[in-house]
Amino acid sequence: MTTGTDTMHSISRRSFLAGTMATALLGAGAARAASAQADVLTAAGVPADGPLVRAAIARLLGRDVDGLIGLRQLAPQAGEADAFEVREFEGRPIFAGTSAVATLSAFHWWLKYVAGQHLSANGDRIALPATLPTPAATIRQSTELTERYAYNFTVFGYTTPFWGWSEWEREIDLLAAAGTNRALALIGQEMVWYETFQDFGMTELQVRQWISQPAMQPWQWYGETTGYDDGASSFSGPVSLALLEKRAELGLRIVGRMRELGITPVFPAFAGHVPDQVFADLHPDTHIPAQGDYSGHPRPYWLDTTEALYPEVAQRFYEAQADRFGTTTHYSNDLFHEVGTDDLPAMLDGADLGEAAKAVQDELEKAVPGAIWLMQGWQDNPQLDVLNAVDENRVVVLDLDSDDSRKWEATEAYWGVPWCWGTIQNFGGRLGMFGNLTEPGRTFPAVRTSPERKRLVGSAMALEGTHHNPVVADLLSEMTWRRGAVDLEPWILGYARRRYGADDPHATAAWRILLRTAYSFAATGHSEGEGPFETPFAAWPTLNLTSASNFGPDNWRYDPAEFAPVLGEILAVAPALRTSATYRYDLVDVTRQVLANRGRLLLDQLREAYEARDRAGVSRHSQRFLRALDLSSEILATDRNWLLGPWLEQAKSWGADAEERGILEWHARSILTIWTSKTLGATGLHDYANRDWHGLLGGYYRPRWQKFLDALPGTITSGNEPSLDDEWDRFGLAWTQQTEAHATEPVGDPYTVASRIATELAGDPV
Repeated sequence: MTTGTDTMHSISRRSFLAGTMATALLGAGAARAASAQADVLTAAGVPADGPLVRAAIARLLGRDVDGLIGLRQLAPQAGEADAFEVREFEGRPIFAGTSAVATLSAFHWWLKYVAGQHLSANGDRIALPATLPTPAATIRQSTELTERYAYNFTVFGYTTPFWGWSEWEREIDLLAAAGTNRALALIGQEMVWYETFQDFGMTELQVRQWISQPAMQPWQWYGETTGYDDGASSFSGPVSLALLEKRAELGLRIVGRMRELGITPVFPAFAGHVPDQVFADLHPDTHIPAQGDYSGHPRPYWLDTTEALYPEVAQRFYEAQADRFGTTTHYSNDLFHEVGTDDLPAMLDGADLGEAAKAVQDELEKAVPGAIWLMQGWQDNPQLDVLNAVDENRVVVLDLDSDDSRKWEATEAYWGVPWCWGTIQNFGGRLGMFGNLTEPGRTFPAVRTSPERKRLVGSAMALEGTHHNPVVADLLSEMTWRRGAVDLEPWILGYARRRYGADDPHATAAWRILLRTAYSFAATGHSEGEGPFETPFAAWPTLNLTSASNFGPDNWRYDPAEFAPVLGEILAVAPALRTSATYRYDLVDVTRQVLANRGRLLLDQLREAYEARDRAGVSRHSQRFLRALDLSSEILATDRNWLLGPWLEQAKSWGADAEERGILEWHARSILTIWTSKTLGATGLHDYANRDWHGLLGGYYRPRWQKFLDALPGTITSGNEPSLDDEWDRFGLAWTQQTEAHATEPVGDPYTVASRIATELAGDPV
């Protein structure tokens, strides 16, 4: 692994960058030239990128579509920002759109509502005849929303930090088919830091020591963490130049494909975050205040954006970014992310917040005239002083949590600035069948026509982690194109029909239960906390458990007794429908959730036995609890989506040598468990990104519970349960340093295992 000083001088480095970019642009130009060649399948009027849209459709269908479909350009009508039509022409389906994204959305709408098929991040169900079905009449859908944004910064730590091109190619196709036209693009952007800060006195090693490893970079962009010595001996080390280059190459490929399909990549803006004391010491006459810490992590220092040095650094940042990735129209970053109003004066250290914001926008405008600054509506941001100081016509606020905190209402629609209605739904990528379908399906359409919306211009799917609860993503993608509220029961039954391949009475019963329970969450009338009521297996052991993370809800989101019958119903689905990947995924998810709920109920019984000094009861319920955990591990082993092994192997695949592979594996393990070695402790971020994954349940969560339950009988007399918080910190840090391999392929048949589990649970009710 490279750790020494790179000998490439800045001039030769820039020449290398220019050559790399020129090669990439030449390739893109060739693709555009090819796309201009019309063929017999797509007559005059096809979008200029028609062949690229056609290629995406072929990838999503897994088959050649030449001779089977047609593509057309569509003109928008009054009040439409984007629109599509699905038509029939000479026995073929025709997909017409006002943009490439709209055309792909037309295809997706046809696939669902004409062909009755299903796409998702957790498996597809596609069984099309040789002659593709056509609509009985032309279908037209449109949207007034100009901004349809995807991704929380944290997705790049909780879901995608170790993805390669195959995962990203599929993801970008799905984004476009979902109507997304703006997507945050962080992969490889750390190379911009590397290029920039060397020109202001830092050595290349100092910059690499400051840059975080991939899994932690989202929080560095937020101005919350920096590269650091993780305290784990051999797993410490600066990010390597080879890794920076590989990620930059992938990042260029990602934004290239986004552009080909009509998705605007959103790049990080430069809000003044700089490399700590090292940078400040190099510029002693410039106001560069320290920013305190974030959950034990030192924040980057902040280069006061009203200082004379800021424009120089900002312009070098945007120059380096353009050299690597080109320019775009939308840039995102916050001045002080997750900094409360009480703490802000210390962070500003005498600087004026409004003037600082104006300076950020001014330099962005200078670098990329007309660029839009995307700010995040989250906690105390953005403040009125910020929005009053900037040109509001070049700002869009992403309300990350419109369906829960409803910040847009508290701020009178962000005081009239353009904004997007957004939803997080998920925190830390924590698993659990959970989602809010009512708010996007019913409330959001009402907001779109309410006078209180003011300058509502779009939507923001800002999940902290993705690729689970696919029903939520399915509905959210449709709401771009639906002007009115959705009747959720028939909609979700149609979803089940497409996902499994036919109407089935038991699938219908199962999804009615799921709609009433797991997917009925609304912001009012429920327990406080973020996301689903978490699995007890992932929690630090205690008899008085509220949540596994320090931010989860403290009580049930629904009645577990009402949820329990869903397992029997989904097992009873007709045998012909049980072979699809989508059915198997849902069966594993339902079984896993039933067992997690059972664990909660058994923990209640264990606590009651303990308080009653019932030793036999404590022993029996302890074993029942561990049995539920073991059964969970067994069902998770049957589907690759629920394995720890692929996550770890992906991380290691980026390493150039054993040392780097070890560092990347350490981060892959720690982000899911202790978060980092600097967040140890009962009040930290431990288990914030907990996962019901095979490998974690048996290898990490179970030993904690076993140790606690073994110690429990010895404390019955005193009535004070074992206090082992320090032990969990030590155990967690030790586990992150292990290197044992975990399964990367599933074992066992999901239906067989789930059926056996259901039989066992029926014989031992809680």
